[in-house]
Amino acid sequence: MGARPLKMFLSAGEVSGDFQAAQLARTLQRIHPGVELVGYGGDHMRSAGVEIRCDTAGWGYVGIQESLRFLPEMRRARAKLAELLKTERPDLVVLVDGEAFNERLVAVLQRERIPFVHYFVPQVWFWGRWRARRIARQASLVIPAFPKELEIFRECGARAEWFGHPLLDLVEKSEEPCNEGGEDRRPVALMPGSRVQEIESHAPTLIASAKQLRKKNPGMKFLLPVAAQHLRAPLLRMIEAADMTHAIELRPGWSERVVSKCRLALVASGTATLETALAGVPMVAFYKVRKLTFWAAKLLVKSRFVAMPNILLDESVVPELLQENFTVDSIVSEASALLDDPARAAEMRRNLARIPAVLGGHGAIERAAWALVHLTAEHEAVPVGVPCQLKSA
Repeated sequence: MGARPLKMFLSAGEVSGDFQAAQLARTLQRIHPGVELVGYGGDHMRSAGVEIRCDTAGWGYVGIQESLRFLPEMRRARAKLAELLKTERPDLVVLVDGEAFNERLVAVLQRERIPFVHYFVPQVWFWGRWRARRIARQASLVIPAFPKELEIFRECGARAEWFGHPLLDLVEKSEEPCNEGGEDRRPVALMPGSRVQEIESHAPTLIASAKQLRKKNPGMKFLLPVAAQHLRAPLLRMIEAADMTHAIELRPGWSERVVSKCRLALVASGTATLETALAGVPMVAFYKVRKLTFWAAKLLVKSRFVAMPNILLDESVVPELLQENFTVDSIVSEASALLDDPARAAEMRRNLARIPAVLGGHGAIERAAWALVHLTAEHEAVPVGVPCQLKSA
């Protein structure tokens, strides 16, 4: 009688986590055929072959006040998960990004004594080490996305491994123009974010900025990536209200597939700024939250920057427009400075080209997937097909 199939549960509480979990799921299926994958997530995970038990991809938020709209659904999802774990007992649970939802699952996992891993873990070097201590005490393994975090987690007692940043495997530089006619005919990317909260806070200002840029540059086109289906309708309503349907094209799919076709990106701070940097596209970063959330973040954040390229390079390479500085006038001013000055745009590209060197080599997703398979083998006799073993912390 053969060994039973390996079963993993993947949990992603927002669109970005859903996307990262989907890439991990595809790799797990390739390196370990027959692995059974179930989880909480969304369309990206579903298309990757994960059996979705609860759709959670739309639950991302930043801030305490912003979380209130999702609390009832989260409570129901946690109760449902507790029953699922009791009856199905996966070999391993992988918590992917989505700290707002995933952190609330930890107590359930610990109570049921099911091993779990933090993958694409929320950045502790940016928010502060106090988060690292909590995560370190909980997980069987922590897989951070950035090298600076490995030492932090290990100092806090975690078993941690860094395999490189997953985006290096997903984002490729594109040198091909989207339209004929040269660089000045390529579109501009509008990237308001992948959370409902971000669409509400950023998209109106971004669309109004696009309208002003088009007045200065008649014929300018814009591409707006739609990371999840539930975001399409509100975005379309905003574009129609601004009478910009002729100029702004909604593109389904993740932002990295859109931004590489563009000459400039107006992008909400977060992982998308890193995707844009790896694609070699100049950008203007922005972010706006409620005042209470902003002041709470100022007390906690340990970085002088917000945009990921600036944090990684520890210098101001990308303009950051935050809170009251995120206005139509400021967006248009910063965007025009890059559009009208090729030398300035080229200098930003040269600086962005330094980022891949600090993120490790390609193959990060596969190395992480093998680590998960070997981790399950430590708990139970699960056949694996690669000679290298998971290293100890």
